[in-house]
Amino acid sequence: MVSMIRCLFVLLLVVSVSGCATLGYYQQAIVGQWQLLIKRRPLDEVLADPQVTPDVKSRLVVAKQIRAFAANTLYLPVEDSYSTYVDVGAPYVIWNVFAAPEFSLTMSTFCYPIAGCVSYKGFFSKAPAAALAKALAAQGSDTFYGGVAAYSTLGWFADPILSTFVERDDTALAALLFHELAHKVIYIPGDTRFNESFATTVERYGLRQWLPLQVEEGAYIDYLLTTQRRGDVIDLIIGTREALAQVYTLEIDDSDKRQRKAALIELLRRDYQTLAGQWGRPGPFRGWMAADINNARLGAVADYNGWVPAFERLLASLDGDLPAFFAAVERLAEADQGYRDECLGSFMTDPQVHGEQQATGVTQICNPAP
Repeated sequence: MVSMIRCLFVLLLVVSVSGCATLGYYQQAIVGQWQLLIKRRPLDEVLADPQVTPDVKSRLVVAKQIRAFAANTLYLPVEDSYSTYVDVGAPYVIWNVFAAPEFSLTMSTFCYPIAGCVSYKGFFSKAPAAALAKALAAQGSDTFYGGVAAYSTLGWFADPILSTFVERDDTALAALLFHELAHKVIYIPGDTRFNESFATTVERYGLRQWLPLQVEEGAYIDYLLTTQRRGDVIDLIIGTREALAQVYTLEIDDSDKRQRKAALIELLRRDYQTLAGQWGRPGPFRGWMAADINNARLGAVADYNGWVPAFERLLASLDGDLPAFFAAVERLAEADQGYRDECLGSFMTDPQVHGEQQATGVTQICNPAP
């Protein structure tokens, strides 16, 4: 309760000194978060409630198992997180807006008093998110907005399990909880790609440990197959961004840039269809590819996955020792962004360059002095 009051007090201070537009935004954020907090119910109470459906109860039992695994095996700071449940009465809890200039891959940022500057702006309802995306598009930006099932309050509150979680299968539910709990380990205000790639790395590592222990036959094999396919698609997306970056530097008029941009995006779709044709069944990113693709959509994928290979290679250099990995990343997080990017970039470009430093688990460049 003390942390709740402290956080709301900080937000109220921000609201009191902000302009009208900012005032309205923070009011909806405070109200939305408060509604979640006051609706929380302990899991045991929900499980004993005869009005709660058996399907929801079965998912909450699985969530409790995942939560225990996260604490005991993955060393994640679970504490009181996900020990309560809230039915939000909607398919998503928030709606995030992403934007980028028409001829740039640099994502627009939005700044907050606690989370710092991030590459998205969240709303607790769809209408204002749609309105902001439309307004930014009218100013010439590439935009998109989408519903989100979960977010982390970074330890300020004991985040509840939401009804938006429970429709997921066991693998997706575990992935979500591992990812959100990872944000409690390390979060750098203003570095979305670092934060999300780190959390994705922990999520993937956690699934590789958790799924083989489950009784559902084939779940682990399915996960490995899906992960491989996701990686193949992400490679296509990253390749498209690199090609677009080259186009955006050309000294040609905007109409030519638009044509080349459209051609590269169409090539991405064709390459995806070729790749998906080899799978024999629907695969990842099918809906994503069918929607409008622009710099904002491409950038959002990059933010969540851009540094994942680097973090995974760093973790592998530590022989999968999670506490040592967390300590190494915490040291890295204390450095400035240029240093962090240089370190992670070195793991991206040459995964073998760090082999002789495996005994210490982290290279000199990734081990800034305390």
